[in-house]
Amino acid sequence: MENEKLKRLAEETKSILCFGIDPVKSRMKDEIVPYFSEIADSLLEENLISAIKPNYAYFAAEGFDGLFALKELIDRYKPKTFVILDAKRGDIGKSSEAYASEVYDFWGADAVTISPYMGEDSVKPFFREGRLPYLLGRTSNPGARDFQEPDIYKEVFRKAGEWGAGLVVGATSEAIPEAVSLAGKETPLLIPGIGAQGGSFAPLSALKENPFIHRVNSSSAIAYAHEKEKISPKEAAKKEAKKTLERINSQLF
Repeated sequence: MENEKLKRLAEETKSILCFGIDPVKSRMKDEIVPYFSEIADSLLEENLISAIKPNYAYFAAEGFDGLFALKELIDRYKPKTFVILDAKRGDIGKSSEAYASEVYDFWGADAVTISPYMGEDSVKPFFREGRLPYLLGRTSNPGARDFQEPDIYKEVFRKAGEWGAGLVVGATSEAIPEAVSLAGKETPLLIPGIGAQGGSFAPLSALKENPFIHRVNSSSAIAYAHEKEKISPKEAAKKEAKKTLERINSQLF
């Protein structure tokens, strides 16, 4: 499923870097909205990113204050960039219909992460014109091998290609070339795991043929770069994002 907004923004910015927004109050020097909007604004101004990915769990952990902040950030950035709500939804058909309405109609996200374990009817409600579901394919956490290997994640790759969904494929899993092969070169990949999780940049070379439909996510490595740099969060984040984008582009162009 080629998403026009997804591809256009990457072509305009020459960036497939996605900024993941995972608020951790003990690591922030301000409240959620001013802290992350200052960083995101600076990254967008310099064409360093072409998507943001707020993680629902971090916002929900802060109660209503966190959820209000999530809504404010999505409303602020949807006109400016591609918004992926990392909510990991997935349930029986009617419940998925309700979740899809929440994600798209209430939150206003362009895309959402989906757990496909319950099958096609649990995924279908998230297919809408101009919106994109990303199926959890091969994730980057250590426990992924418990159920995803050896073959289940490969079937998810195939189904994503068949259904026209995107795929979440962790940079630490070394499954990126396999995802392109099994799901097809038109399947958008969302690739977390670089930066703080230590994922390799080398497998990104598999995206060369159709790079601008994909997004490579970095969250805490950008958001909390000031912890290592000892400069302002905005300047540290910008420096880290530039370095990350250079490493991504060295594999693509």
